[in-house]
Amino acid sequence: MNSPSQSAENLIIGLGIVLLLATAFALIDGRLPPAECPPSTSDLDDACTSSSVIGWLIPGTAVLCLTLGISSRMAHNSGKASLLDRFFTNESEFEIAKRVSEDYDDEHDTDRLSGAWANMEAKMLESNHSEEE
Repeated sequence: MNSPSQSAENLIIGLGIVLLLATAFALIDGRLPPAECPPSTSDLDDACTSSSVIGWLIPGTAVLCLTLGISSRMAHNSGKASLLDRFFTNESEFEIAKRVSEDYDDEHDTDRLSGAWANMEAKMLESNHSEEE
């Protein structure tokens, strides 16, 4: 089973590939034209449809996702900490389960908690009783 950091890495690489595919379809379909049209020299040229710079957000995000995912994968393969390790834990499933069960046992240890409350109450009663005498 992958660690959460490796799963996030796989998702980011997959998102980059999907956005790259969407960019390719947009270029093929003519939906991602240049921001400015060159001056036309003849009337037989295809009509150019200029768009805003926002249209290049998808290809830019694709490149960013692929760069982040591949650099993270290379860091994991070389044994170094990646950028994604800051946001997602790199523990295995066994380590996470062990840590969570220890936390659960600590919070739900009623014998230890009730014993601590009983000891504190006994000390308070003893101090109140000694103050009255």
